[in-house]
Amino acid sequence: MNKIIELQETSPNFWKARYRGNYGTYTIKIETDGRNTRNFSCSCPSDYYPCKHIPIVQESINERIHRNKVKPEKPVFESVVRGISLHDLQEFVIRFGLHNTSFQQAVLLEFTPQQKQHGNIDYSEIIRCALEDIDFDMDDIYDYHYDSFEIDVLDQWLNKAREYIEQDNWKEAILIAKACLEEYAEWTRRIDVDPDGYISEEYLYEPFDILEKAYEAGCLTAEGLLAYCKKEIGKNKYDSVTQDLFNDLVMNLTQDTDPEAYISMQDRLFSSLSDKNSYEAKQILERKIDFYKQRGDAQTARRILEENLQIEDFRQIIVKEMIADNKYKEAKRLINEYIQSKDTNNSFNGYHSCWDEYLLEIARKESNTKEIRRISRKFIDRAFHLTYYRLYKSTFSEDEWATENEKLIKHYQKGNNWFISSIADIFVEEKQTARLLAYLTKHLRCNILEQYYKHIADEFPEETVALFKQAVDEYMRNTGRDVYENSVKHFESMLKINGGEKVVRQMIDDYKSRYKTRKAMIEVFTRFSKSRL
Repeated sequence: MNKIIELQETSPNFWKARYRGNYGTYTIKIETDGRNTRNFSCSCPSDYYPCKHIPIVQESINERIHRNKVKPEKPVFESVVRGISLHDLQEFVIRFGLHNTSFQQAVLLEFTPQQKQHGNIDYSEIIRCALEDIDFDMDDIYDYHYDSFEIDVLDQWLNKAREYIEQDNWKEAILIAKACLEEYAEWTRRIDVDPDGYISEEYLYEPFDILEKAYEAGCLTAEGLLAYCKKEIGKNKYDSVTQDLFNDLVMNLTQDTDPEAYISMQDRLFSSLSDKNSYEAKQILERKIDFYKQRGDAQTARRILEENLQIEDFRQIIVKEMIADNKYKEAKRLINEYIQSKDTNNSFNGYHSCWDEYLLEIARKESNTKEIRRISRKFIDRAFHLTYYRLYKSTFSEDEWATENEKLIKHYQKGNNWFISSIADIFVEEKQTARLLAYLTKHLRCNILEQYYKHIADEFPEETVALFKQAVDEYMRNTGRDVYENSVKHFESMLKINGGEKVVRQMIDDYKSRYKTRKAMIEVFTRFSKSRL
């Protein structure tokens, strides 16, 4: 069965297909040289490159091309069109195009460059009007199975720009790239949707790629491209990703032409921000740091870091360097300054993750037992963590730890009667097998038993098998194939325990006798018995 729903040549050698796959409908784009694939993309979730859909669609393209070549006589369509008078044909094109946007775009794509010589026709206006006609359904966008949103009009015009590049007509390619870039930004701002993850990224990156290629080909001067970037970069319609792309382009252009202008632009952007801790502030500063590093000015790059320690990532870089240089006092000062600057209401029990990690690293390097105990305790306050638990334990003597360990168990229990995995983890780590067995017996469930049975099975095999039987008996009061498949997994675990096989055989026989009408259960258990017992 052919799963290709639609296949069309959007412009010479550029094809677009829609394919009904296992996880929805995929959009496939292929650029050919008339026989072989030159470039391609597919929106399916496959990790393979290329995915299996590319050769399938390429084969259909080749068949389509072959059929068109071997047709022996002039198609009826061509014969009819050539017989129409110019006036009647123009009237039909205008009348039909007004109500058919796809046809309208096909005409504009083919004839706009010719007509530009005779009048004031603007690519931006054409693309803007076409984008306004797009039916953008938010319910579709947020559907779990929805594919990335494809914008045919941008696909067609970007393909047209590539076509012009192959014809060495850089002027038209540049105009189209700028129009696509500017109108796409305006459109995404107007529909008030973050395109990230919902709309293909190529609509953003491809125009920049065309502009850079034009510069590299000598068809755009650095001054002209810089002037364009500076004109656009401050406009509100561009999101942070587009601003970054503009800035990256500017940085490449100003490396040798006007470095002061680039830095001045970044300084203006930074000054305009009300929140100097924001992600946007960090991006601007990182651009400056990268700029100076690329020019070999590590000192200035370092100074920017040191002058902007309100940015958490920058402070971390300096702290890690200080720790590596054994400057523990200075590192602790920077860490504590940051922790104290944060509202304690925004932290959880004073726990500051990476900063406490740095303090703990310093305490260990200084062999500061008191600090190791204090900080490692914070890391296990909410839940057991093996690494920090062992660090915390290492700060106590054997006698002290016996008392402290019981305190920690009571801390996790906090008067609750339900199962607490941290308590079970302590019993495992301390090899308190009898206590773990009693705890699992009290909170008996199949999933809990699966997690911990290996820690009690060697010492208490009979009791462990009995616990499994009790837990599975209770679980089998439910029905459904998934219940029976899960029970088989528990049988597998029981087979690994001394004496488990005998009990599994008895259980299966009992279930088949007790639940005679459960056909799915009998099927699943019989298959298991034949393969494993």
